[in-house]
Amino acid sequence: MKRLISFSVLVLVLAAGPMAVCQVGTAGSDELQLARIRINHDVVVEDQRVLNIFLDVLRDTGVNGGFVDMTGCSDLAQGTLNLKQGMTVREAMDTLVAANPSYEWRLEDGVVVLMPRAGVPVLLDTKIRKFQMDAKDREIPAVLQELLRLPEVREHANQLSLKPALGQGGPGVYEERPVQKEPARVHANWQNLSLLDAFNRIVRMSRKTVWIYRETDCNGDKTYVVETASDY
Repeated sequence: MKRLISFSVLVLVLAAGPMAVCQVGTAGSDELQLARIRINHDVVVEDQRVLNIFLDVLRDTGVNGGFVDMTGCSDLAQGTLNLKQGMTVREAMDTLVAANPSYEWRLEDGVVVLMPRAGVPVLLDTKIRKFQMDAKDREIPAVLQELLRLPEVREHANQLSLKPALGQGGPGVYEERPVQKEPARVHANWQNLSLLDAFNRIVRMSRKTVWIYRETDCNGDKTYVVETASDY
């Protein structure tokens, strides 16, 4: 079963588990990790949502991730993949983008990020001047909410004519299947980083978490959403 929580960018919690203060590893250690961790299941899909394929690849690996999608009025992008059990995460991601060439993947601060080959959406390049939070029991979606409320993020979204998607919890916020979530110890004192970098740091506060950002432009109506999901 999948649990989705959306606000102004897309975030997914891959599985409930103990959470810890964010620790960013070195590029070398992160690369080595991806070369060692192996997929413990086959992934054979055709004409499925690229997001679901990505989540299936990372399932049971313990690897944090991020996903970006840019859509119009039509449905979400569809893709195919044929992976055999035993491939490393790096090999699996290389195979995923080879089978779906409109996407590319990057390893950023230990987070596997899958996004359109066209590049990073402009809003995710927003420069965060300062973000501080020190709390013992904040849920990851709540931390992202605070980030998205920063004046520079809201101002940049307005400049881009982007609006938060409407959801059940108010502008840009909804939870498709409400579930109890594990709280995280959050200690952040960050300056001069991009919104994308902040997303990566936040998901590293938890084991097995994926953030997801979706931006839609339908007949000039431009919206963005952030969601969380688990149990997929």
